[in-house]
Amino acid sequence: MEKRTKSFLSKTAPLWMFLLVSIFCALLAAFKVTQKLDYRFYDTMLGWSKPPKAVDNILLVDIGDTALNEYGSWPWTRDILADVMLRLKEMGANTAIFDIEYLTPSSLTVSDNINQVMENACSEGEAQITQGISDFASYIQNGMIPTGETVAASEELIHNTVAPSIENIFRQISNGLNVDNDDYFARCLQFFGNSSLTINMREIQVDVSPEDEDYAAKRFLFANVADSSNLIEAGNEYSLREEKSEEGKDFVPAVHSIISHAAGAGFTNVVVDQDGTRRRVELLNSHGNGLYTGQLAFAPLVRVLGVESMERKPRSLILHGALLPGKTERKDINIPLDNHGRMLINWLREKYEYSFKHLGVQNIKYMDDGENGIFEFLLALATAAPSDISETGALFTEQAAELAQNYMDILQMKEWLLSLCEGYNIEGNAIGGGISGSDYEQYFQLRKDYFDAVSSFATSLSSLTISDPDLLETVQAFVETVEIYTENDTLMRDYINGAFTIIGNSATASTDLGVTPFWRRYANLGTHANVANTILQEDFIRYVDVWWGFAFVFAFCLAVIISTNSLSAARKSVWGILYLVLPVGILILMMVFFRIYTPVTVPLILAALTYILELAMSFVVTEKDKNTLRRGFASYVAPEVVSEIVKDPALLGLGGVSKRITALFSDVKTFSGFTETVNNVATEDIRAHNELVKAGRESGKILSEEEISVQGAAKGASRLVAYLNDYLGALSDAIMLEHGTIDKYVGDEIVSFFGAPIYDSNHAWNACVAGIRMLQAEAEYNKTHGSELPINPRTGKPFFLRSRVGINTGDMVVGNMGTEKKLNYTVMGNNVNLASRLEGTNKAYDSWIMCSESTWVEADSGEHKDKLVAKMLDCVKVVNVEKPVQIYSIQGLRAEMKPEEIEAAALFNKGMEWYLKGRETPTGEKDKQDFLKAKHYFEEADRCYEGIDSPDKGILSMEKKMIERCDDFFTNGLPVNEKGIVLPWDGVYTMKSK
Repeated sequence: MEKRTKSFLSKTAPLWMFLLVSIFCALLAAFKVTQKLDYRFYDTMLGWSKPPKAVDNILLVDIGDTALNEYGSWPWTRDILADVMLRLKEMGANTAIFDIEYLTPSSLTVSDNINQVMENACSEGEAQITQGISDFASYIQNGMIPTGETVAASEELIHNTVAPSIENIFRQISNGLNVDNDDYFARCLQFFGNSSLTINMREIQVDVSPEDEDYAAKRFLFANVADSSNLIEAGNEYSLREEKSEEGKDFVPAVHSIISHAAGAGFTNVVVDQDGTRRRVELLNSHGNGLYTGQLAFAPLVRVLGVESMERKPRSLILHGALLPGKTERKDINIPLDNHGRMLINWLREKYEYSFKHLGVQNIKYMDDGENGIFEFLLALATAAPSDISETGALFTEQAAELAQNYMDILQMKEWLLSLCEGYNIEGNAIGGGISGSDYEQYFQLRKDYFDAVSSFATSLSSLTISDPDLLETVQAFVETVEIYTENDTLMRDYINGAFTIIGNSATASTDLGVTPFWRRYANLGTHANVANTILQEDFIRYVDVWWGFAFVFAFCLAVIISTNSLSAARKSVWGILYLVLPVGILILMMVFFRIYTPVTVPLILAALTYILELAMSFVVTEKDKNTLRRGFASYVAPEVVSEIVKDPALLGLGGVSKRITALFSDVKTFSGFTETVNNVATEDIRAHNELVKAGRESGKILSEEEISVQGAAKGASRLVAYLNDYLGALSDAIMLEHGTIDKYVGDEIVSFFGAPIYDSNHAWNACVAGIRMLQAEAEYNKTHGSELPINPRTGKPFFLRSRVGINTGDMVVGNMGTEKKLNYTVMGNNVNLASRLEGTNKAYDSWIMCSESTWVEADSGEHKDKLVAKMLDCVKVVNVEKPVQIYSIQGLRAEMKPEEIEAAALFNKGMEWYLKGRETPTGEKDKQDFLKAKHYFEEADRCYEGIDSPDKGILSMEKKMIERCDDFFTNGLPVNEKGIVLPWDGVYTMKSK
């Protein structure tokens, strides 16, 4: 019974463990533990999906860095954007939305041209008073005023002319000193027409009177929204709680004196996720009593689309009867919402400045500057002396004066039109009737006619001969200004006409910047544009609750577990990949290709933990076998080899694989002499001690000569092992630091290779660098241990250890060699033997690091080109290898060498060019003068070392070796065969020994 119970538990263990994991993941989903990870996955998947197109008529009017530099730091006086509204209206903009809160009245300001205002007022008053007095005097002179009525007439003059003129002077100056920019801005908003301001839905400590709040609510809020389940208010409350802010809900419209002139308003508040990123937005906010505030871009968009009614469903907001731009039939737009009633924004992928159309406020204001400049030029031309222009100069001054008067008439009409903009009553009707369509048409036609006439006038002026240089400069500037204005006017009309315009701050120093799924700094002005674009393009992201994704993955994993329960552990692991890939992959693909989003973190954790459980169970089954392999081989096989065997037990079989790798051999120079010296020193130490014992100065047994020899040999062997362990350890570390593998130690020789068991494409380079590092480690060892090394009897100096290095690259057999009872991970083959032969070839050239051409070609290529310095030698026939091998002597890394050493190598290589010249055509006769030329370069190279301190100085010299050969060939001629016939020159040197 107990065995059956254990068997049942064993078979059903995966299922029970899966259920526990599922419960754990369900708790993660319920408490939103993984929400921030879901945000990251969402951003990534959104980036993979097809980006939405930008609606052509969305235009962002930026208050950017250039505008702030031009007009001063924020906030500006409100007349600046008021002028922008007038220009946008003339250019044909459809809608103007302000992402700027005007919550309080601004102070009265002084007119920018107060001096001109005062001058004009005084001039006008002076003219009126002068004219009145002149008329009064004329009437008296002509007897039109009887003598007895003079006093009464003078009082009438003062009352009807002088006093009103003075009063008008004071009124104009007062108006210039106390400019009400709020009133001007408000009237310009109404002049534009379809303008929209802000409503803040949070408590921000701004007092709003009940009357003003009631006005804004009844004028701007939507009453045509059906929400029988009160879903909008529930979503608003959730978003407010999610903000975790102390600010409660409120209703703060823009200041009444301004918003009463606007056509609409929307709330600016956006949803910011817990990680600080803007991904979603509320479209409606409940105000109570069946009224709903629209989002800043959504509210005017509803009016632009002519939406007949709206209906809130559990997961969508339906806009009934919307007429999309360019369409002739109305349709219902179904906007999908998340489970709390927010629309997911389908962001454009580009940076803010490259998304949508942009226009800086300064660019619009430049048009005003150009217009004012034209008027000032006209005034200047109107007062110019006709004779300075031409014979017909009087005509042109009259035209300039007439055009200037036309412009003043236009300004008067603008003032009249603005005076009609008295705001809207609570029903939305313009107070006093407002501006009629014919008024707009007449005003803009006057402006068009004026600028057409100005353009024609400028063209006429450009053909005149003007004698006065100052006037000529004025005319040229006028013509240029008109041309620039006309060109910009045409371009801007095409750019702005029909635009859905959003105006706001986008300066880099602004606090009105946020984070999007794609950019860490993105002007919030662009958020509203993306909201409008998502709706206009109907390119929505549909949100599916995490529980649907959880249920899908749960069902899939459960089905796979049940269906694979009888399979082996290894096969279960393979099938288990389906847990991880297929269900989560489907959820990801749904988002990427269909923009249906389900949070994937919890489903992914469920799938991953399920897969890990399968791997864990497979691990328990197979780990015993791996432990057996480790225990069996770790004691005598290199750790990396053990890892290869554990990964692939088939490697336990005999044999290996052929790989192109690099072998490196090193051998200690005069090691026999070093060994003999160590033994002799050890023996002499024993003998000296024995003499002290004989003399009674030391205690111990007196040894015979034979015993002295035996103990000296033992002590010498111990010292030799200690020296070798330290020395070969330093060299081995240098090899392994450059990714080399130590194959074996054969006495004082190190056998190593690069590129196996882990393949490394830079194996040739690493081997050459390892050779350099070995000699550097060797020098450091000799410096550090010099006092410990035995004295060389021939030199009287420490017997320094010096190793020669041979390197070769080629195809080699690498793998387990030996018998089934004894394996060794090693390399073998002709290319391995060649590396050993090249190590010995160093003797013939007085060199330390010798490599074959195959090694040099690979090492001196790609990213490592010219980083190594080598001396090219001739071709050599090593023992037991018939094919000549081109060889190189590695000198070091160029960055680490002295300039003299680099120059010596270059000179040496030039010498070798002359030395080897003719080997490519061995049938021809070798010119003996080539050896003299080669010798010259070898001598020059040798002289480069005169100022360099080197342990080889005066002992070993590759240059001197080659000089000897040149002298020999020049004096004795080329080698001959048995018949005395000169052998063809092939530049090959044949080694007689290993």
